Amino acid sequence: MALDANLTAQITAVLTASDPAATLRDQVQSAGGYWINPNSTDLFEISFAGITGIGFGAEDAAQNWIGRAHSYLSLDELDMPA
Repeated sequence: MALDANLTAQITAVLTASDPAATLRDQVQSAGGYWINPNSTDLFEISFAGITGIGFGAEDAAQNWIGRAHSYLSLDELDMPA
């Protein structure tokens, strides 16, 4: 199952940004999602582009999301026909 080109572009934009966490926040908000800047010790969940990241605070959750996005794109590349 190959990813939609728009979805791939959104994920790639986050992964290649100079500040991936801030870009992820901007992407979530521009898609109509909510981003609350919690205390850095609060459990935080990001669900965007079919990928979920969880961590203690927004930065930790964003880093978890970014790691999962890398894996997700890698798996999609393996699934593409030759």
